[in-house]
Amino acid sequence: MLDQAILSNSHILYKHDQIIFAIDQLAIKLNGKFSGKKVLLLPILTGAIPFVGILIPKLTFTVVLDYLHVSRYQNNIGQDKVSLKHEPSKNLILNMDVLVVDDILDEGLTMEFIYKRLALHQPKSITNVALFNKKLDKKKCMEADFYGLEVENEYVYGFGLDYNGLGRNIPDLYAINHSRLNEKA
Repeated sequence: MLDQAILSNSHILYKHDQIIFAIDQLAIKLNGKFSGKKVLLLPILTGAIPFVGILIPKLTFTVVLDYLHVSRYQNNIGQDKVSLKHEPSKNLILNMDVLVVDDILDEGLTMEFIYKRLALHQPKSITNVALFNKKLDKKKCMEADFYGLEVENEYVYGFGLDYNGLGRNIPDLYAINHSRLNEKA
């Protein structure tokens, strides 16, 4: 469980039922885009697990499932370099419509890295969907093709997103009130 100081200095951005409704709406859009197609679905581990677990049963097109394991974070701090831990075989990607599923699209650096890696294996198309899209004051290097909910530029956790490795199992999405947390420090 998360430290009580973190929980008590956070507020709910989206309740679980709001998140589920957003996933339902995304499924409708994705079903329209990929109707009648066979799609390679690639969730990005580990944050996208709750999202993709709810999304997959709502998809009506043919799904081939694999995953990507990449990270740009170490100790909750974004790094310049993306670390690749797993990607599907090039034969699985070749001539496939690929759908990359992410928990949150922040600056787009990880997604840009993924697009470049996948493009090496000549997919038919690459589409990305993020459950949460972070609003930034600067231009992102990649935008989400589809996203469920927008969040301000604040630290969020819950529903797949973590705080120091914890909180991914919290059903709601929280934001940390850094000003209140810093006052207590």
